[in-house]
Amino acid sequence: MGALIILTAALAAQATTGSGSTPPPSAPETTSSGPKAGQSTYVDVEGGAGYSTNPRLTLNSHSGSGFGRIAVHAVHTRRSVRTTTLVSLYAENVTYTNDYGSNQSLSFYGRHDAAVTEHLSVFGDLSGSYQQGGQLDTRILVVPVVPPLNGVPGTPILLPPGTDFLTVRGKVYNLAAHAGAQVALSPRDNLSVTSGLERTVFHSGFARTSYTSVPVSLAYDRRLSERSTVGARLSAVDTDYNGPANVRVITPQVTGRVALSPFISFSGALGVSFARVDDGIRIRHSTGLAANASLCSTTETGSLCGHVSIDQQTATAAGPSKSMSAGVEYSRRLDADSTLSFALGVDRFSTPISVVVGQPFSRSTYYRASAEYSRRIGRRLFGGADLSARKLTEAGPDPKTDLNGSLFIRYRFGDVQ
Repeated sequence: MGALIILTAALAAQATTGSGSTPPPSAPETTSSGPKAGQSTYVDVEGGAGYSTNPRLTLNSHSGSGFGRIAVHAVHTRRSVRTTTLVSLYAENVTYTNDYGSNQSLSFYGRHDAAVTEHLSVFGDLSGSYQQGGQLDTRILVVPVVPPLNGVPGTPILLPPGTDFLTVRGKVYNLAAHAGAQVALSPRDNLSVTSGLERTVFHSGFARTSYTSVPVSLAYDRRLSERSTVGARLSAVDTDYNGPANVRVITPQVTGRVALSPFISFSGALGVSFARVDDGIRIRHSTGLAANASLCSTTETGSLCGHVSIDQQTATAAGPSKSMSAGVEYSRRLDADSTLSFALGVDRFSTPISVVVGQPFSRSTYYRASAEYSRRIGRRLFGGADLSARKLTEAGPDPKTDLNGSLFIRYRFGDVQ
């Protein structure tokens, strides 16, 4: 699905404490009829209006348009001693004042973890999305903190992690499912296995392509102390395009996690990828670096996370490509009623093998930035402003930068946090 996209949360105030890179949730009000202990269910309905200078990222210098936006975000969380559950559904419609018409976007994410026994945990997730013209790329969502069970790897990703030079100009569908298990071999040693199925379909007026990926990973972790863990991971991904192209990547890595303080954590992986690409005419082999790192600080009033990654071969709608990405996400409660969030990100694709006829490319870089200010103006009512920017560079003329600004009103049904 490409390199890592921006995922950020608007922090209304912290309702629970937890670890990981997911931003904190909204703060609970003192009422006699709050959400049940260990669970929360609510629906946010939002309406807004604004202006975008180039919503389709075209070369046309007169492509700006005003717009109106309606969005719905439904969230359910549940925690117990042996299970955690998070479900998030986001849908929006954006209607432009010029001849662009309307664009719809949809994103779904669900995750469940369960401790079957004292030594065995199982986990799984299901996600899907649909978007036109990369409209989800700069959305800022409220996401409660629901950390996985102790020792279960992974954190929620609610939006599809990938946008390449083709998909920002068309329609893209993503569907992914993963499942796995973790076994405690001893008080300090854990073994986990994960597999899944990922499907992407893209089409526009000039191209149509799709691909299916099957990822598998086997990981071992050893806890050296209360603050540090080291391990090793062997992962493999097999990707088949709707044409004759097939990509297989095997990646061994060493991994590590360390708590630098009660509020700051670092995690990373370093290894080598061995790729085999069959485009239907010839077979190519390549070897390259595969690494990622993440540094996060989480406190009662906010969070700040930064991450970088590099992959030798990443599946994109145009074909397999080397990718590099970096990003920063920040959210902070300014006072009891107002919050500020922003996110920055960049994804670069290079040395690709194109599988789309008539759409060769040598490189592309996609930059994104977004910010949101939100203020409570009633028990269930919020108001605020969104700002964002997108820039795509590639070989040849680059599209005009898209600058976007809007004002919104948001109303919450269900549990008031």
